[in-house]
Amino acid sequence: MSPPAIIGFTHRLLTECLDIEAVWSIDHAPGEPWSDAPPCRLLAFASAPVLRRLQACAHLHSGEIELLVVVDGDEFASAWGPPRCGGSLARWAWRQTNREEAFYDEPCWDARESAGGAVARVRRKAFLVWEGDKSPRRSRTVYNVLRSIALAES
Repeated sequence: MSPPAIIGFTHRLLTECLDIEAVWSIDHAPGEPWSDAPPCRLLAFASAPVLRRLQACAHLHSGEIELLVVVDGDEFASAWGPPRCGGSLARWAWRQTNREEAFYDEPCWDARESAGGAVARVRRKAFLVWEGDKSPRRSRTVYNVLRSIALAES
């Protein structure tokens, strides 16, 4: 998916759950620019009720997108996609380096034969796709605009 496709998907996501605080595109190599080829991985900052709602929104589920939801500022779980994911931003050593970029260390199986099944930590990069405004008035305006876009697309 191209960045514009990710942004379009994020708008559809927000029309269902305005309580999402931010959406990040994750799983990028540290030196690569933001261009998401399927499958892409997104990380949304929200709450446990939002996670449950997203799990129930089958029309949003896509084989091209894995969506992880941070429910308490640290712990996250899959809204859909490979069921392998659940974890902690602290264990990932998530560090936001500026307003639109973050780095983290994702654990994965070391593929080298000599590793004997050890877990390696792989440095990854994340890009901010969308961040909400904390103002209730602004949030309502954003909701109305996104709802209009979604209705026009259907």
